[in-house]
Amino acid sequence: MIAAARADERVTRRVAILITVLGARPLALLAAGGLVLGLLAALVVVTTGSSAEGRVSTPFLSYAPPPGWTADPAAVAAPPDVPALTGIVHGPGYDCGGESHLRGFAAAALLPTDGGSGPTDRADRLARWFATASYTGSDGRAAEIAIAPPRMVQVAGPDGPVEGTVTEVTATTAGTGGCAATAGTVVVLAAPVSGGAAAVLLVAADTDGGPAEPAPPERAALDAVLAGVRLGT
Repeated sequence: MIAAARADERVTRRVAILITVLGARPLALLAAGGLVLGLLAALVVVTTGSSAEGRVSTPFLSYAPPPGWTADPAAVAAPPDVPALTGIVHGPGYDCGGESHLRGFAAAALLPTDGGSGPTDRADRLARWFATASYTGSDGRAAEIAIAPPRMVQVAGPDGPVEGTVTEVTATTAGTGGCAATAGTVVVLAAPVSGGAAAVLLVAADTDGGPAEPAPPERAALDAVLAGVRLGT
């Protein structure tokens, strides 16, 4: 995934792009940022809890991250209209070429919906943006992305199953200098919740490139995360 050193130079621009892509207004928006250490340090991180069974809890959903993935460190201050992340978990990391990289990333978001943009649309736009922003080559070339049709899923809720969707985007890039991944997968689960919003969980992982250790996560690990999502706290 993109290294922290390069991300710091583009934090402000990417935050503005994310707000535009999601059609968000300055509200209590919980939106996933980039797959980079530097970008995380520039956004507000909402404190979340974890249970004895290893689940990550947010005010609107909970999930179980893959074994070995760790919670994000404490938050830093940022302007109140900057999107905040919640339920952040990092996959294994490594240093290469003077830069820090992550093999995986997960975060939750509560996004506004309206008549023309429901949960599936929000998930689609977030997944596209996230994949493109996170797998740009070291030479600045944009990643090539492929979007699969959204698939319907049942998401556990406090009052029974809720119809949700999963959007999947794959990204490939070149010119990483042998350090960063050359391909990755981004999956975004979205489900409607009360108040006219969409609860969203984004899970992303490298699939190729980078060093042999740590290896990219298995695809089954991402599917297990999505299958274990529960709406509510």
